[in-house]
Amino acid sequence: MELIKKQIQNYTSKVKNVMQFTLDDTINVSENLLDIERLILVKGNVVIEETQAMVDRFQVKGNLNYQILYLADKESNTFDSMNGRVPFVEYINADGTKETDYIEVHSGLNDLTVAMLHSRKLSLKALIGLDYQVKEAETFDAVTSIEDEGGTEVLGGTISMMSLCVQDKKSLMVEEQVEIPNNKPDIYQVIWKSMAMTNPQIKAEDGYLLISGNLCVFLVYTAEEEGMPIQYFTMEIPFERKVDEGDSTADMISGSVISLDQYNITVVPDNQGQDRILELAADFTVEIKLYGEEELQLVQDAYSPEVMIEPKRKEFSLQHLLMRNCAKARVSETIDMPKKQSVLQICSTEGSVAIEETKRISRGISVEGVLSAQVTYLAKDDNGMLSSSTFDIPFTSEIEVNGMDKDITYSIVPYIDQIQAIQLSDSQIEVKAEISLELLAFINEKAKAVLDMETKPVNLEEKMKLPGITCYIVKEGDTLWSIAKIYYTTVDRIKQINNVESDVIYPGDKLVILKE
Repeated sequence: MELIKKQIQNYTSKVKNVMQFTLDDTINVSENLLDIERLILVKGNVVIEETQAMVDRFQVKGNLNYQILYLADKESNTFDSMNGRVPFVEYINADGTKETDYIEVHSGLNDLTVAMLHSRKLSLKALIGLDYQVKEAETFDAVTSIEDEGGTEVLGGTISMMSLCVQDKKSLMVEEQVEIPNNKPDIYQVIWKSMAMTNPQIKAEDGYLLISGNLCVFLVYTAEEEGMPIQYFTMEIPFERKVDEGDSTADMISGSVISLDQYNITVVPDNQGQDRILELAADFTVEIKLYGEEELQLVQDAYSPEVMIEPKRKEFSLQHLLMRNCAKARVSETIDMPKKQSVLQICSTEGSVAIEETKRISRGISVEGVLSAQVTYLAKDDNGMLSSSTFDIPFTSEIEVNGMDKDITYSIVPYIDQIQAIQLSDSQIEVKAEISLELLAFINEKAKAVLDMETKPVNLEEKMKLPGITCYIVKEGDTLWSIAKIYYTTVDRIKQINNVESDVIYPGDKLVILKE
């Protein structure tokens, strides 16, 4: 008897949680930069570089990247900027974690505060949020068929499950070249440049992933003509790229996540030698997870008139796709400006979004999060000086999910599709945003697989005690298979003798059994 086996690999979620930690650091101004008189703009993002599972905890390594724009001399309206990174290593307690577990982490910058200690030193405080899952990898060989010439009867079955077919991490660089708006003068000196990603889309295709989205660019600069005010503009540049992934197919479900790690914006001259062209380079990390529906033909049981067969079984977890949905949350908030801050004109609005808590409710999932909106504007009370303020806006959204009464696991990844600030008065603005909540939900079930089969000699004495012919009355839980196994016969033989075609039997049915 030869057992044909197939390797099954599965991941079981063990721990799922959301947490925050603080990061404190001091930043010294480089010798080649001017003294700081006043901070204008601060921007940051978190990049996770490595995770490592340990016993009852795991390690997260990453960097906080920051950009800072400051006023160096108010009289001459001189600006300077600096950027850098703060590395961090954080240990997260997670009971039950083993060194072989898979750690899935999504990070967010929930708060970033930079304050002047003096003109050459800054204090940086950040609140970093982590949405993490600890998953246990389960790999085993299951019996799918039996090759035997001794008349072994085999009971097979089909199990359908959603498998994680592709798990990978890749880098993606997007390079674009755009011209600044026609109504803007040539660029003389760049004061501030920033980039953000909105409305990302990831779709599995045959052999690759199709990734699209928008690069939102904000540039502040001075023009060459004397006396001209500070110039600024925002641009939204759509992009679409392919990322090769040989095992990807168009019918797979994507649970992939993309994040913008670093970017560079360079000013170059156009064909007439005027500085009106921007060269954009954006570095993304794509965490690839592709799921596919798989049907497994597994052996459930076997017996033989010649030998006793004892299957060794294993219970394992499997998943079915419950829902993949992109829910939309709309945020609108009227905000009073801080004291001594008045708006002459809004220049740009950028944002980030973080989920603080999710709860299962009868209709689906309730999501509580915070939209952090950074509004850059010209200050009315400061002769049009460039200024910025950041506002944290809480929001609640419900995602309708049928089947919440079952054992489910889910993940939600938030993205900003659109964000803008509208000036209502010199002391009041309205922030509006549309947020995508990418939901991937699975139903969890238990199944059994046969790992091996032990054979022993048939107990001839017990077999001989069985009557040659039996009138059997079907009991609750009986199947033709279980009855045939007891009497060393076959399902087909029972059906033939009793002149029945169906495999379905009911309690109280009478069957004639002939011992082979």
